[in-house]
Amino acid sequence: MKYSAILATSLLALSFAGGVVAAPLQWESNYGTWSDLSDEDDETEQYNLGFDFTFYGATYSSVWVNSNGALQFDDNDDDYEVGDQIEDDYGRVIAPFWADLDPDEGGDIYYNTLGTLGDRRFVVTWDDVIDYEEEFNNTFQVILYETGLIQFGYQSLLGSGDNDDEDVIGVSRGDGINYNYFTAADGDDNGIYPNGENLFYTWNAGAQNYDASNTHSVPEPGMIFLLGAGFAGLLVRNRRKIKG
Repeated sequence: MKYSAILATSLLALSFAGGVVAAPLQWESNYGTWSDLSDEDDETEQYNLGFDFTFYGATYSSVWVNSNGALQFDDNDDDYEVGDQIEDDYGRVIAPFWADLDPDEGGDIYYNTLGTLGDRRFVVTWDDVIDYEEEFNNTFQVILYETGLIQFGYQSLLGSGDNDDEDVIGVSRGDGINYNYFTAADGDDNGIYPNGENLFYTWNAGAQNYDASNTHSVPEPGMIFLLGAGFAGLLVRNRRKIKG
């Protein structure tokens, strides 16, 4: 996996060894408005956020939602099998699970804006959406907070049946320099998905990039070294390239 073999190994070892205590899944149950994307395959729709959201230094009041599990700000592509093209081909993008999904064959997509001034949030939920191969159903959501925090949540993330390592989870500025993502293939058979967990992306002004964290937060003492090695591996993918 592109996310780094070291981190993948560390997370697996921690999980199987019982070395972490996963926090309860943070999930927004107020799904809001049913989206027409629920009856489409490979389509996008633009929605107002209800507030200004800053992402990689640019501020937006609306976003394009892709039926295949991504949010875009600069483009409105309906692509899938993206893989490492997320680095420079799609502009600024947030991908809770960018894969070959087909809500027209099963599942629904919803969007909602909640909260009050200064603490508003925009939520998109893919509810029991099946993949194009009709092998896996997935329930996941993304929340954009007015504060700038990005939250991914996964009630049930099984995959897309794509065995080419092209499913993407993460964020990118689209400039080939600043991004933080990983790819996985073929659901739980070959990929490591954050099933039943959250991922949080917070802005790091010094690095001009987003830091990612999840709910694996309380390692046992004997697992500290392994966890540290895993996060060191994450830096292989979460970096800011220096142009020569």
